[in-house]
Amino acid sequence: MKKELWLAVALLAYAAARLAPPVADLNEASQAALAVTIAGTILWITEAVPLGVTALLVIVLLAINPGMRLPDALQGFTSEVTFFLVGVAAIGTAVETSGLAQRAARFLARSARGNPSRLYAQMILSLPALAFLVPSAITRNAILIPAYHEALDSMGIGKSGRVGRALMLALGMLNPLASSALLTGGIASIAAATLLGGFSWLGWFALMAVPYYALIFLGGLWLRVMVGPFERSVPSVERLPAEPLSTAEIKTLGILALTALLWLTDAWHHLSPAIPALMAAIVLLVPRLGTLTWKQFEGKLSWGLILTVGASMSLARSMIDTGAASWLGALFVDRLTSLSIAPTAIIVLLVIAVALVHLAITNLAACMALLIPIAVTIAEAAHLNPLVCGLVVTISVDAIILYPVQTAANLLAYEAGYFPTADVRRLGLGMLVLTIAVALLVLPYWSLLGLPLVAG
Repeated sequence: MKKELWLAVALLAYAAARLAPPVADLNEASQAALAVTIAGTILWITEAVPLGVTALLVIVLLAINPGMRLPDALQGFTSEVTFFLVGVAAIGTAVETSGLAQRAARFLARSARGNPSRLYAQMILSLPALAFLVPSAITRNAILIPAYHEALDSMGIGKSGRVGRALMLALGMLNPLASSALLTGGIASIAAATLLGGFSWLGWFALMAVPYYALIFLGGLWLRVMVGPFERSVPSVERLPAEPLSTAEIKTLGILALTALLWLTDAWHHLSPAIPALMAAIVLLVPRLGTLTWKQFEGKLSWGLILTVGASMSLARSMIDTGAASWLGALFVDRLTSLSIAPTAIIVLLVIAVALVHLAITNLAACMALLIPIAVTIAEAAHLNPLVCGLVVTISVDAIILYPVQTAANLLAYEAGYFPTADVRRLGLGMLVLTIAVALLVLPYWSLLGLPLVAG
């Protein structure tokens, strides 16, 4: 009954926003885009219907909005992120079916000595190093999720266990932060650096590694407290002699190595990250040459994931194209610049404002494209350093996730079935508090590097 109620609330909210008198500075199309955003956000947060069903509803509502047609509502499905997910799904399936996941699982379980707390601590500590080896958080999750699933199985821990919840939540919400500490680590860092300008790889790392790594480790501690005591009784991990790599494992490793090489050399060939991922999927699925059958791949590919990512990107595009996103941004500019408050208080309010806007605009790049120019405007009006405010926005968009759909990496972890939406919300609220604390504490460090908060 509760789910039906939330579905009714979402649809009524959409109808009320569509039928309400025009709001100042909003045209009919932008008000309709906001209406779809409100309905979609309510359904994605509450899970009143499955995520894929919400995605289909969002597409239908967008298609019937003024000035929109079905091709406009489907434009998110032409995004490279959607096809990147298809490619990494094939990679993750190959890692699992070839036996590499089981091999990695045995290594993880042995190194943890059958101790869940040790397994969790090792994972948190390894996230920064893994980001150097595999920069994309989505790709890391495609590889690590099957490996940790196997490790948990070998330790006798099911999907309802606290250990699995903690591990998968960390992979979904903390793992991407390790990528953003690197300029070439993902969409967030590249989009922010492009908008703010003037960053070298080393310069970005010097500025962002401290806050991002602090959030990973502090978030890891909060997550550990949040889920409660881990299971203690686990079967002993049998120490079997290492078996030689199978043909399927060798093939998969070779394809992974070549794909990683293409990702790492993108500065030379300028290929979208989706292209190497799709190339890997093709090779893995070619009979005799690859290691996967189409039936195996079909069985693992989550249509809910693909539909949700595509629909959320269409929604973000609609918000930007209709001017609804700019209207939201102007609203925050007016409110923040009209307040006569201390510079640090502006930083706190900026973090909270980013978290609220990110609820409506799920796509990271779209969110930053909207919010970073707004942050620069606020900084100039308040006589603050625009670069500092832009970097705070970047960290906030990345770190504060309140429902699974907000990032593809988290959605991939959520699809594994170890944690509910409520856990994402609890961890996200904790990360909101931690992000405010880290943003304030990192200001003196940035000042030492030549980026003071108050513009000179």
